[in-house]
Amino acid sequence: MKTSKLLTTTMLVSAAAMIAAVPASAAKLKLGGYYEQWIGAGGKGTADPNEQFDIQNDAEIFFSFKEKLSNGMTAGGRFELEAGTGQTTKYDESSLYLSGAFGKILIGNNDAAAGGAASIKVVGPVGHIKSDRADWVGVNTTQHDFDTDLGSSDAQLIMYTTPKVNGLQLSASYAPDNSDGTNSDMDDRETSGVKNTVSGLLKYSTKMGASKVSVGLGMTTNKSDNQTQDGWALGVGVSQGPVSVTVGYGVEEFTATDERTFMGAGLIYKLDKVNSVSVGFSQGKKKTNTAASDLEENIATIGFSRNLGKGVSFQASAFNVDTNHGTSTTNVNENGLVGGVKVSF
Repeated sequence: MKTSKLLTTTMLVSAAAMIAAVPASAAKLKLGGYYEQWIGAGGKGTADPNEQFDIQNDAEIFFSFKEKLSNGMTAGGRFELEAGTGQTTKYDESSLYLSGAFGKILIGNNDAAAGGAASIKVVGPVGHIKSDRADWVGVNTTQHDFDTDLGSSDAQLIMYTTPKVNGLQLSASYAPDNSDGTNSDMDDRETSGVKNTVSGLLKYSTKMGASKVSVGLGMTTNKSDNQTQDGWALGVGVSQGPVSVTVGYGVEEFTATDERTFMGAGLIYKLDKVNSVSVGFSQGKKKTNTAASDLEENIATIGFSRNLGKGVSFQASAFNVDTNHGTSTTNVNENGLVGGVKVSF
Protein backbone atom coordinates (compact mmCIF):
# COMPACT_ATOMS: atom_id res chain seq x y z
CA MET A 1 0.00 0.00 0.00
CA LYS A 2 2.83 2.36 0.96
CA THR A 3 4.59 1.41 -2.29
CA SER A 4 1.45 2.27 -4.27
CA LYS A 5 1.13 5.67 -2.55
CA LEU A 6 4.84 6.35 -3.14
CA LEU A 7 4.49 5.44 -6.82
CA THR A 8 1.44 7.66 -7.22
CA THR A 9 3.19 10.59 -5.51
CA THR A 10 6.27 10.09 -7.70
CA MET A 11 4.15 10.08 -10.87
CA LEU A 12 2.33 13.28 -9.85
CA VAL A 13 5.58 15.07 -9.07
CA SER A 14 7.08 13.94 -12.39
CA ALA A 15 4.00 15.11 -14.32
CA ALA A 16 4.09 18.48 -12.58
CA ALA A 17 7.77 18.85 -13.44
CA MET A 18 7.07 18.06 -17.10
CA ILE A 19 4.24 20.61 -17.25
CA ALA A 20 6.45 23.24 -15.65
CA ALA A 21 9.11 22.57 -18.27
CA VAL A 22 6.70 23.36 -21.14
CA PRO A 23 6.61 27.06 -22.21
CA ALA A 24 3.68 28.89 -20.63
CA SER A 25 2.35 30.08 -23.99
CA ALA A 26 2.85 29.74 -27.72
CA ALA A 27 3.46 32.62 -30.11
CA LYS A 28 0.89 35.38 -29.60
CA LEU A 29 -1.79 35.44 -32.30
CA LYS A 30 -3.46 38.70 -33.32
CA LEU A 31 -6.56 39.04 -35.47
CA GLY A 32 -7.14 42.14 -37.61
CA GLY A 33 -8.54 43.28 -40.91
CA TYR A 34 -11.07 45.58 -42.50
CA TYR A 35 -14.48 45.68 -44.18
CA GLU A 36 -15.44 48.33 -46.75
CA GLN A 37 -18.96 48.89 -48.13
CA TRP A 38 -19.41 51.44 -50.91
CA ILE A 39 -22.33 52.84 -52.91
CA GLY A 40 -21.71 54.96 -55.99
CA ALA A 41 -22.32 55.86 -59.60
CA GLY A 42 -20.23 56.88 -62.58
CA GLY A 43 -20.34 57.57 -66.29
CA LYS A 44 -20.98 54.51 -68.46
CA GLY A 45 -17.61 54.68 -70.20
CA THR A 46 -17.18 51.43 -72.15
CA ALA A 47 -19.66 49.52 -69.99
CA ASP A 48 -23.38 48.77 -70.14
CA PRO A 49 -25.20 52.15 -69.79
CA ASN A 50 -27.68 50.48 -67.43
CA GLU A 51 -24.94 49.75 -64.89
CA GLN A 52 -23.92 53.28 -63.89
CA PHE A 53 -25.08 52.74 -60.26
CA ASP A 54 -23.46 49.97 -58.26
CA ILE A 55 -22.73 48.59 -54.78
CA GLN A 56 -19.26 47.22 -54.02
CA ASN A 57 -17.42 45.88 -51.01
CA ASP A 58 -13.96 44.67 -50.07
CA ALA A 59 -12.80 42.78 -46.98
CA GLU A 60 -9.70 41.07 -45.63
CA ILE A 61 -8.81 39.26 -42.42
CA PHE A 62 -5.23 39.38 -41.11
CA PHE A 63 -3.73 36.74 -38.86
CA SER A 64 -0.40 37.84 -37.40
CA PHE A 65 1.73 36.22 -34.74
CA LYS A 66 5.04 36.93 -33.01
CA GLU A 67 7.07 35.75 -30.07
CA LYS A 68 10.08 37.32 -28.38
CA LEU A 69 12.73 34.62 -27.92
CA SER A 70 15.10 34.29 -24.96
CA ASN A 71 18.05 35.20 -27.19
CA GLY A 72 16.52 38.61 -27.94
CA MET A 73 15.30 37.79 -31.45
CA THR A 74 11.65 37.90 -32.52
CA ALA A 75 9.91 35.26 -34.65
CA GLY A 76 6.62 36.12 -36.33
CA GLY A 77 4.50 35.92 -39.42
CA ARG A 78 1.31 37.05 -41.15
CA PHE A 79 -1.50 35.56 -43.25
CA GLU A 80 -3.86 37.75 -45.31
CA LEU A 81 -7.22 36.15 -46.08
CA GLU A 82 -9.43 37.67 -48.79
CA ALA A 83 -12.92 37.78 -47.29
CA GLY A 84 -14.93 39.03 -50.27
CA THR A 85 -17.31 36.45 -51.75
CA GLY A 86 -16.13 37.19 -55.29
CA GLN A 87 -12.45 36.54 -54.56
CA THR A 88 -10.91 33.51 -56.28
CA THR A 89 -7.61 33.79 -54.35
CA LYS A 90 -8.21 33.20 -50.66
CA TYR A 91 -4.77 33.94 -49.21
CA ASP A 92 -2.83 36.58 -51.13
CA GLU A 93 0.14 36.83 -48.74
CA SER A 94 1.61 34.41 -46.23
CA SER A 95 5.07 34.83 -44.71
CA LEU A 96 7.34 34.11 -41.75
CA TYR A 97 10.10 36.37 -40.39
CA LEU A 98 12.95 36.44 -37.89
CA SER A 99 14.22 39.80 -36.63
CA GLY A 100 16.87 41.06 -34.27
CA ALA A 101 19.88 43.34 -34.03
CA PHE A 102 21.01 41.95 -37.41
CA GLY A 103 17.87 43.20 -39.17
CA LYS A 104 14.96 41.15 -40.50
CA ILE A 105 14.75 38.03 -42.66
CA LEU A 106 11.37 37.23 -44.24
CA ILE A 107 10.42 34.11 -46.22
CA GLY A 108 7.09 33.40 -47.93
CA ASN A 109 4.55 34.91 -50.30
CA ASN A 110 5.09 38.66 -50.27
CA ASP A 111 5.73 41.73 -52.42
CA ALA A 112 9.14 42.26 -53.98
CA ALA A 113 11.39 44.65 -52.01
CA ALA A 114 10.98 47.49 -54.53
CA GLY A 115 7.23 47.56 -53.87
CA GLY A 116 7.84 49.79 -50.84
CA ALA A 117 9.54 52.56 -52.82
CA ALA A 118 6.59 54.80 -53.64
CA SER A 119 2.94 55.51 -52.91
CA ILE A 120 0.24 58.06 -53.60
CA LYS A 121 -1.80 58.63 -50.46
CA VAL A 122 -5.31 60.12 -50.53
CA VAL A 123 -8.48 59.56 -48.49
CA GLY A 124 -11.73 58.13 -49.84
CA PRO A 125 -12.72 54.86 -51.52
CA VAL A 126 -11.28 55.71 -54.96
CA GLY A 127 -7.51 56.06 -54.88
CA HIS A 128 -4.64 55.82 -57.34
CA ILE A 129 -2.58 52.75 -56.41
CA LYS A 130 -4.45 49.82 -57.99
CA SER A 131 -7.36 52.24 -58.21
CA ASP A 132 -10.97 51.07 -57.86
CA ARG A 133 -12.14 53.58 -60.48
CA ALA A 134 -13.08 50.73 -62.87
CA ASP A 135 -15.75 49.58 -60.39
CA TRP A 136 -17.74 52.70 -61.24
CA VAL A 137 -16.69 53.73 -64.76
CA GLY A 138 -16.18 51.30 -67.65
CA VAL A 139 -12.57 51.75 -68.79
CA ASN A 140 -9.79 49.84 -70.57
CA THR A 141 -7.26 49.84 -67.76
CA THR A 142 -3.53 50.60 -67.79
CA GLN A 143 -0.87 50.27 -65.11
CA HIS A 144 -1.71 52.04 -61.84
CA ASP A 145 0.80 51.02 -59.19
CA PHE A 146 4.45 51.31 -58.10
CA ASP A 147 4.91 47.61 -57.25
CA THR A 148 7.66 47.27 -59.87
CA ASP A 149 7.44 43.50 -59.40
CA LEU A 150 7.50 42.70 -63.15
CA GLY A 151 4.78 40.08 -62.82
CA SER A 152 6.13 38.36 -59.68
CA SER A 153 3.46 39.68 -57.30
CA ASP A 154 3.25 37.70 -54.01
CA ALA A 155 5.61 34.96 -55.26
CA GLN A 156 7.54 32.81 -52.80
CA LEU A 157 10.64 34.85 -51.93
CA ILE A 158 13.30 35.52 -49.35
CA MET A 159 13.90 39.11 -48.22
CA TYR A 160 16.49 40.73 -45.98
CA THR A 161 16.10 44.20 -44.44
CA THR A 162 18.95 45.91 -42.62
CA PRO A 163 18.53 47.82 -39.35
CA LYS A 164 17.84 51.52 -39.83
CA VAL A 165 21.06 53.54 -39.45
CA ASN A 166 20.80 57.35 -39.36
CA GLY A 167 17.50 57.11 -41.22
CA LEU A 168 18.90 54.84 -43.96
CA GLN A 169 17.59 51.31 -44.59
CA LEU A 170 18.20 48.73 -47.33
CA SER A 171 16.02 45.77 -48.38
CA ALA A 172 16.74 43.05 -50.94
CA SER A 173 14.57 40.13 -52.10
CA TYR A 174 14.92 37.11 -54.40
CA ALA A 175 12.15 34.93 -55.89
CA PRO A 176 13.29 31.84 -57.87
CA ASP A 177 10.03 31.72 -59.84
CA ASN A 178 6.34 32.57 -59.57
CA SER A 179 5.39 29.63 -57.34
CA ASP A 180 2.86 30.39 -54.62
CA GLY A 181 3.40 27.42 -52.32
CA THR A 182 -0.23 26.23 -52.49
CA ASN A 183 0.28 22.72 -53.84
CA SER A 184 -0.30 20.14 -51.13
CA ASP A 185 2.35 17.77 -52.53
CA MET A 186 4.95 20.59 -52.53
CA ASP A 187 5.52 19.99 -56.27
CA ASP A 188 5.30 23.60 -57.44
CA ARG A 189 8.07 23.92 -60.02
CA GLU A 190 7.60 26.54 -62.74
CA THR A 191 8.44 25.40 -66.27
CA SER A 192 7.94 28.79 -67.96
CA GLY A 193 7.19 32.42 -67.16
CA VAL A 194 8.89 34.72 -64.67
CA LYS A 195 12.17 33.48 -63.13
CA ASN A 196 14.92 34.82 -60.85
CA THR A 197 13.32 38.06 -59.66
CA VAL A 198 15.91 40.20 -57.86
CA SER A 199 14.60 43.35 -56.19
CA GLY A 200 16.16 46.05 -54.00
CA LEU A 201 14.93 49.04 -52.02
CA LEU A 202 16.84 51.96 -50.50
CA LYS A 203 14.83 54.16 -48.12
CA TYR A 204 15.81 57.27 -46.20
CA SER A 205 13.73 59.16 -43.66
CA THR A 206 14.59 62.20 -41.55
CA LYS A 207 13.22 65.29 -39.84
CA MET A 208 13.87 68.76 -41.23
CA GLY A 209 12.68 71.24 -38.66
CA ALA A 210 8.95 70.69 -38.30
CA SER A 211 8.80 68.52 -41.43
CA LYS A 212 9.19 64.77 -41.89
CA VAL A 213 10.74 63.63 -45.17
CA SER A 214 11.06 60.14 -46.66
CA VAL A 215 12.62 59.03 -49.96
CA GLY A 216 12.48 55.55 -51.51
CA LEU A 217 14.25 54.12 -54.57
CA GLY A 218 13.44 50.60 -55.74
CA MET A 219 14.78 48.47 -58.63
CA THR A 220 13.79 45.03 -59.93
CA THR A 221 15.02 42.70 -62.65
CA ASN A 222 14.09 39.17 -63.75
CA LYS A 223 13.75 36.81 -66.69
CA SER A 224 10.49 35.96 -68.43
CA ASP A 225 10.84 33.11 -70.94
CA ASN A 226 14.56 33.98 -71.27
CA GLN A 227 13.89 37.68 -71.86
CA THR A 228 15.22 40.24 -69.38
CA GLN A 229 12.71 42.58 -67.72
CA ASP A 230 13.63 45.66 -65.70
CA GLY A 231 11.80 48.19 -63.53
CA TRP A 232 12.38 50.96 -61.04
CA ALA A 233 10.37 53.37 -58.89
CA LEU A 234 11.11 56.57 -56.97
CA GLY A 235 8.90 58.05 -54.24
CA VAL A 236 9.04 61.09 -51.96
CA GLY A 237 6.83 61.88 -48.96
CA VAL A 238 6.74 65.12 -46.96
CA SER A 239 4.51 65.98 -43.99
CA GLN A 240 4.28 69.07 -41.83
CA GLY A 241 1.50 69.79 -39.38
CA PRO A 242 -1.88 68.93 -40.97
CA VAL A 243 -0.45 68.58 -44.50
CA SER A 244 1.13 65.50 -46.08
CA VAL A 245 2.25 65.14 -49.70
CA THR A 246 3.33 62.00 -51.59
CA VAL A 247 4.85 61.93 -55.10
CA GLY A 248 6.05 58.98 -57.16
CA TYR A 249 7.27 57.81 -60.56
CA GLY A 250 7.76 54.24 -61.77
CA VAL A 251 8.76 52.34 -64.93
CA GLU A 252 8.42 48.67 -65.93
CA GLU A 253 9.99 47.45 -69.19
CA PHE A 254 8.50 44.05 -70.03
CA THR A 255 9.39 43.81 -73.73
CA ALA A 256 10.48 46.09 -76.58
CA THR A 257 6.79 46.66 -77.30
CA ASP A 258 5.54 46.91 -73.71
CA GLU A 259 6.97 49.69 -71.55
CA ARG A 260 4.72 50.99 -68.77
CA THR A 261 5.11 54.15 -66.73
CA PHE A 262 3.13 55.52 -63.82
CA MET A 263 3.39 58.83 -62.00
CA GLY A 264 1.23 60.66 -59.52
CA ALA A 265 0.87 62.87 -56.50
CA GLY A 266 -1.48 63.10 -53.52
CA LEU A 267 -2.12 65.74 -50.87
CA ILE A 268 -3.98 65.13 -47.60
CA TYR A 269 -5.09 67.97 -45.31
CA LYS A 270 -6.39 67.27 -41.79
CA LEU A 271 -9.14 69.77 -41.08
CA ASP A 272 -9.28 68.71 -37.41
CA LYS A 273 -8.94 65.55 -35.32
CA VAL A 274 -11.68 63.66 -37.18
CA ASN A 275 -12.03 65.20 -40.66
CA SER A 276 -9.59 65.00 -43.57
CA VAL A 277 -9.75 65.99 -47.24
CA SER A 278 -7.46 65.15 -50.15
CA VAL A 279 -6.72 65.75 -53.81
CA GLY A 280 -4.79 63.44 -56.10
CA PHE A 281 -3.73 62.94 -59.70
CA SER A 282 -2.08 60.01 -61.48
CA GLN A 283 -1.23 58.97 -65.01
CA GLY A 284 -0.56 55.48 -66.32
CA LYS A 285 0.89 54.81 -69.78
CA LYS A 286 1.71 51.80 -71.93
CA LYS A 287 4.02 52.38 -74.90
CA THR A 288 4.25 50.06 -77.89
CA ASN A 289 5.89 50.25 -81.32
CA THR A 290 2.52 51.25 -82.75
CA ALA A 291 1.15 54.66 -81.75
CA ALA A 292 -2.42 53.51 -82.33
CA SER A 293 -1.93 50.81 -79.66
CA ASP A 294 -0.48 53.10 -76.99
CA LEU A 295 -2.56 53.44 -73.81
CA GLU A 296 -2.88 56.42 -71.48
CA GLU A 297 -5.17 56.93 -68.51
CA ASN A 298 -5.45 59.90 -66.14
CA ILE A 299 -7.25 59.82 -62.78
CA ALA A 300 -8.11 62.88 -60.69
CA THR A 301 -9.71 62.51 -57.23
CA ILE A 302 -11.15 64.62 -54.42
CA GLY A 303 -11.60 62.69 -51.16
CA PHE A 304 -13.18 63.15 -47.75
CA SER A 305 -12.87 61.06 -44.58
CA ARG A 306 -14.55 61.46 -41.19
CA ASN A 307 -13.40 59.31 -38.28
CA LEU A 308 -16.48 58.04 -36.44
CA GLY A 309 -14.41 56.39 -33.72
CA LYS A 310 -13.23 52.87 -32.82
CA GLY A 311 -11.88 52.07 -36.28
CA VAL A 312 -15.02 53.21 -38.14
CA SER A 313 -14.94 55.97 -40.75
CA PHE A 314 -17.22 57.49 -43.36
CA GLN A 315 -15.44 58.17 -46.64
CA ALA A 316 -16.35 59.61 -50.03
CA SER A 317 -14.65 60.28 -53.38
CA ALA A 318 -15.46 62.37 -56.42
CA PHE A 319 -13.29 61.44 -59.40
CA ASN A 320 -12.64 61.81 -63.10
CA VAL A 321 -11.23 59.22 -65.51
CA ASP A 322 -9.80 60.38 -68.86
CA THR A 323 -8.22 57.97 -71.37
CA ASN A 324 -6.32 58.47 -74.62
CA HIS A 325 -5.75 55.07 -76.22
CA GLY A 326 -4.23 56.08 -79.56
CA THR A 327 -6.91 55.96 -82.22
CA SER A 328 -9.20 53.80 -80.07
CA THR A 329 -12.92 54.50 -80.19
CA THR A 330 -13.26 53.39 -76.54
CA ASN A 331 -11.69 56.51 -75.03
CA VAL A 332 -13.66 57.93 -72.09
CA ASN A 333 -13.85 61.12 -70.06
CA GLU A 334 -16.23 60.30 -67.22
CA ASN A 335 -16.96 61.33 -63.63
CA GLY A 336 -18.03 59.33 -60.60
CA LEU A 337 -19.14 59.77 -57.00
CA VAL A 338 -18.73 57.07 -54.32
CA GLY A 339 -19.37 56.98 -50.58
CA GLY A 340 -19.62 54.49 -47.75
CA VAL A 341 -18.19 53.11 -44.55
CA LYS A 342 -14.89 51.42 -43.70
CA VAL A 343 -14.42 49.41 -40.51
CA SER A 344 -10.90 48.46 -39.39
CA PHE A 345 -10.41 45.95 -36.58
